[in-house]
Amino acid sequence: MGLRVMVCVCVLSVPGWGEAVTRTPDICPVRKANLQIDTKTLAAAVAELERKTRCPVLMDDALLQDGSSVAVRGQYTPRDALVRLLGNAELDVIETVQGLAVMPLTYREAHRMDRASHL
Repeated sequence: MGLRVMVCVCVLSVPGWGEAVTRTPDICPVRKANLQIDTKTLAAAVAELERKTRCPVLMDDALLQDGSSVAVRGQYTPRDALVRLLGNAELDVIETVQGLAVMPLTYREAHRMDRASHL
């Protein structure tokens, strides 16, 4: 004959137990906002997006040089609006706890500062 073991799991509700866990609040809102940003230099467009959404954008200034933004009009999350503003398939936008980070996806984009005109 086999030995049978019965296991009983009890869940207790302790007031205040879950309150000790803290979570960093999201810096960037996840809800869509009505945004209207006209075409301008990338630096000016990103600065305007930061002001309007209160979502910091972390990126190397070299990625903003010599570029124009794409106009944004409509309902967007800050991330989606930034992706549209950049209009560049060689850049990726990543949500972090500090805001939105823009990273180059290609070797060429990552080494824009290597051009002789910037030396």
